[in-house]
Amino acid sequence: MRRGLHRSILAAVRSLPSQLTSFVGRAPALEAVSHRMGEHRLVSVVGPGGCGKTRLAIEVGQRGAVALKSFCFVDLSGLSDPELVPVAALTALGLTEALGASPLETLVALLAERELGIILDNCEHLIAACAALVVALISNCPGLRLLATSRERLGVPGEAVVDLGGLELPGPGGRDEAWLLRSEAGRLFVERARTARAGFALKGDDAVIVASICEHLDGIPLALEMAATRVRMLSVQAIAEGLSDRFKLLSGDRSAGAARQRSLLASVQWSCGLLVEAERQVLHRLSVFASGFTVAAAETVCTGGEVAADQVFSLLSSLVEKSLVQASPEVERLRLHETMRAYAASALEAEGATSAVRDRHLDYFATLARCWEPKMVTSEFLVARGELEPELDNLRSALDWSVESEQFATGAAFLSSVGSFFWELGFNSEAVARCETFLSADIEPSLRGDLLYLASRCSRLTDPPKSQRLAWELLCLGRSLGDQRMEAGGLVALAVMQLDAEPAAALGAATEGIGLARAAGEQLIEVRGLYAKGWALIRLGRPSEALAVGEEGLRAASDCDWPYGRYLAGTVICWSAMCTGELGRALVETEGSVGCGTSPVSIAGAGALRAEVLAYRGEAGAADLVNHAVSIVSAMGDSFFVANYGLGQGRILLLLGQEDAGYEILERIVAKLEPLGLFGICLENRALLAEVAIRRGDLPGARRHLDACSWRLPRAVEPVGAPVLRAEARLARAQGEPVRAHALACDGLSAALEGGHMLWAVDLLELVSLTCADLGSFAEAARLLGAAERQRDLIGYVRPAPARHELAPPLVVMRTALGDGPFDQAVLQGRALGLGEAVAYARRRRGPRRRPSSGWDSLTASEQQVVSLVGEHLTNAEIAKRLFVSTVTVKSHLSRVFAKLGVANRAQLAAAVQRRRAPRL
Repeated sequence: MRRGLHRSILAAVRSLPSQLTSFVGRAPALEAVSHRMGEHRLVSVVGPGGCGKTRLAIEVGQRGAVALKSFCFVDLSGLSDPELVPVAALTALGLTEALGASPLETLVALLAERELGIILDNCEHLIAACAALVVALISNCPGLRLLATSRERLGVPGEAVVDLGGLELPGPGGRDEAWLLRSEAGRLFVERARTARAGFALKGDDAVIVASICEHLDGIPLALEMAATRVRMLSVQAIAEGLSDRFKLLSGDRSAGAARQRSLLASVQWSCGLLVEAERQVLHRLSVFASGFTVAAAETVCTGGEVAADQVFSLLSSLVEKSLVQASPEVERLRLHETMRAYAASALEAEGATSAVRDRHLDYFATLARCWEPKMVTSEFLVARGELEPELDNLRSALDWSVESEQFATGAAFLSSVGSFFWELGFNSEAVARCETFLSADIEPSLRGDLLYLASRCSRLTDPPKSQRLAWELLCLGRSLGDQRMEAGGLVALAVMQLDAEPAAALGAATEGIGLARAAGEQLIEVRGLYAKGWALIRLGRPSEALAVGEEGLRAASDCDWPYGRYLAGTVICWSAMCTGELGRALVETEGSVGCGTSPVSIAGAGALRAEVLAYRGEAGAADLVNHAVSIVSAMGDSFFVANYGLGQGRILLLLGQEDAGYEILERIVAKLEPLGLFGICLENRALLAEVAIRRGDLPGARRHLDACSWRLPRAVEPVGAPVLRAEARLARAQGEPVRAHALACDGLSAALEGGHMLWAVDLLELVSLTCADLGSFAEAARLLGAAERQRDLIGYVRPAPARHELAPPLVVMRTALGDGPFDQAVLQGRALGLGEAVAYARRRRGPRRRPSSGWDSLTASEQQVVSLVGEHLTNAEIAKRLFVSTVTVKSHLSRVFAKLGVANRAQLAAAVQRRRAPRL
């Protein structure tokens, strides 16, 4: 399975963290939490640091409380920004922000009908934000159960609280090992001691001494585990004495809560007091890591003072041995327990060393991002993502520090380097917010340009107006500085933004941007520009031109080894090839360059495209394939692509004859997209809705859809209008206006052919045939029907269900009027025509209006056909046979042509045709 699909909530929610040690005791607490989760939507496990709240919550999830199918674990320990709490939940669920919605709104919308358990871990430093998230989810998502862990309750209505203290202590009166192991605290100490030292055994009064240790530490699991690891070097008697000495230093409130905190602090202080100075310095410096770290990161950040770089590894090993640092060998990362991290951070602050260590932390991760930045846009991007994804909280923390310490230039460059990574993970709103923070500071123009480009790109789907504003700002900045790179980036960002709203404007901006990008040597911007240009041409009904642009983009993306760029170009090639009638090639493209995408969106996109190609070819599986594509992006919460692929889903259902379902989907999505100004993407779909309404007999509804189209009559005929002209022609037929219907269908056919849109052309050729039959020209109708059938056979375009139903009655009329033999003969004559010949034949009565009286432009469509065939040296009889007219009609055409062109005979006319066809030097 491709990387990225695991981020789908339908496939699997982020798995609960694996545990390296056994779970000991807590049977009453497990029962209490599980019972309360069956009765309450929100349960909070509250207790002091180190008491095992996280471990208990994970155990509840693993045991499947309240019969929930899955639990999602949201780790908040590495966050410092309250606004990122919903983002963290989205990430844990494998979701992305929806179009025009905040992360919280996206969560609520996507989880409204889910049955799921969510663990919010370590809420205490983000209480208000967690409370807001919980209230929104509980209020709007009835299938959710939330389990929070915190040092204090969230304080929201309906919250059920389970107080968690220390483990059960040994009871009075016992002295042997069996007595000790009956208690939870005693069993935990012994199990961890045996893990720390093979062969550990209790001797003599050891059981009583361990019981006293458990009592001194109030049964707090973290404190017990730290104490137990000391058996590698100390006897249980020495451990007890060390803790006793440490307690003498503590004073203050004697309440139960404070006692537990003193016990933990005593254990931490005692453990740290046994460290040598270099170990202590490293431990304190490790507190700046937000959520784990690698050895390489620790070696850079912890070096300084008495700690040399080559010492860090051995010091880390010693801290791991002492259980002060937790290791995860399977992922080669280390981390501090949150309680230990808080203690170490306080100690670091007391030393006055926090700023210097956080500076090193910032420099390390800025350098890491800079090193991986080039690979994020090459075939190595999965490797780069794999390196950066575990460091997400560290990257955020470092960026936060660059702002807090006013290192804006460093932070802006850092954010620019990590921008592709944020975009790849779908953290669009966060990326934009961070960009705006640095853009409000005084940074150099080149960095400002980079962040404007990133912010425009990331806000395209979440906040389109902002994306357009940022693109304009980048364009203006580039022009004011005479910087081609910035200007190209601004133009291309603007073009991408305008694709679905103003494709004509997008085409102009993209074309200009491509030229500037090439001049500046910016291949990535060039590839995005070619993508925008290709899709603008597709939106304008000109797929034959778009196909060439897509191929150009594919070459450029391959030259710079940009897989995502190949995916972008592949979408243009695939759709263009489908529209131009190269269905076989389009099918191949869905597995080729389109398959270069490895994100869920790109995989779903390839599937949606493949589904449409299969539907046009009449092959099975189209509906299932597009349904799967929609389910992938729906699970991610990506509403733009849900809408985009949903339009394809509706079109496919219409092709298959499931008109009610297809109509409902198209109407619903179009109603959502048009208020956002995305009229271009809705144009063809509005026309399809009108045609369904016509078939239903709802002519006012059809008129409403056509009046809502961004391209509407009266207007000069152009390729983008072909589907509207097709629908208008059908409406005219339904209203009993056959002459107008024929004219509209012919105009639509010309428009489709001008843009090279074969699928539209074939559909319209059949529609012209129907309008000819309506006018009583049955032989002409049969010939055009034969021509359309030949084109379907050539490109493999199977007649869709609506067309079959529409054609059935006129076929009976044509065959009855002509007779079987003449009808079949006419169809065969039509099948002998090429597409251009068939279109010319269909339009021979529809020459251009307001023609001049002389010259080449004065010729009618029928006269142009005759002239062309004279140029091929056909005789009058051969021309008559080709055009299905009499020789008298041919002679009549020629006499008018001679007069209009000022030639005397066929020989002069043929020579004039050859001169006109000759290439101009």
